[in-house]
Parts: sequence; C-alpha cells; structure tokens
Amino acid sequence: MMSARFIKVSIIAALSAFVAGGALAQTVDNYQHRKTDLVSLASIFGELHHIRRSCEPRFEGDIWRERMKKLIELEEPQPALREEMVASFNKGYRAAQQHFEYCERRARDHAAARAARGEAIIARLTAPLHEAMNEEENAPFIWQGDINELQ
Repeated sequence: MMSARFIKVSIIAALSAFVAGGALAQTVDNYQHRKTDLVSLASIFGELHHIRRSCEPRFEGDIWRERMKKLIELEEPQPALREEMVASFNKGYRAAQQHFEYCERRARDHAAARAARGEAIIARLTAPLHEAMNEEENAPFIWQGDINELQ
C-alpha cells in the first residue's frame, strides 16, 4: 500500500512536470478541468458518505469523510478551492440524504454508479502522474524515504 507521503510527492512531481511541459493557456485550461474534477469528486464522496453510512454503518461509518479529508490534505488546494470542495461534499451528502432516507436497492445502485463516476475522475486526475512515470527519460524522481536522509 502506498504511503501518503509517496502519493503526495508523486502528485507534486507529476504536476510540476505537467505544468512545466505546456503553454500557459493550456495550463490554465488544465487547472480549470482539474478544479472541476476535484469539486465533482468531493460531491461524489459526500453522496457516498451518506449512502454507504446508511447501508453499511459498521463497516463504512466515516470512511468517505476520511477520504475527503485525505484528498484535501494531499491536494493542498488554495483556500477558495478548499471551501468549494467542502461545500460540494456537504451538498452531495444533503442531496443523497433527501433522495435516500434509508438503505434500499435504489440507493445501492446509485452509490455504485457514483463510485464508477468517481473512479473515472480519479483516473483523469492521476493520468499526468501515470504518463510521467511511464516515460523513463522524463519520469520524476520519487523519494520514499525520510527527508533527513538526503542531507
């Protein structure tokens, strides 16, 4: 299992390579798409938090809230984007709460569809990292040890 430090360093390295490689207009456009994806993913996490908490309270009590916290921690968004992501999570939670008062097949089907949508968003968000890692010459160096070992 990858550590949070590995994922964070990987994302930063991929973003650095990604930003350095394109024109400013393309970078701004890519940032807008990334921002949209992060806000959408936050909404999905909110929906899943309510539904999965209703359907599997013993196993998934706060898993999706914790995943949201981890996403924010790893992404380190600017304050405005962070607020937008949190608001989207809460909006997704409330929407699922209104549509699915209790766990039923319709709620489970909706959760499965939203999870699939979330996987597609995650694949898009991590694509630059995977591309950079697949290009041997341009692959970022990803340090997995203690930062103090570098001195």
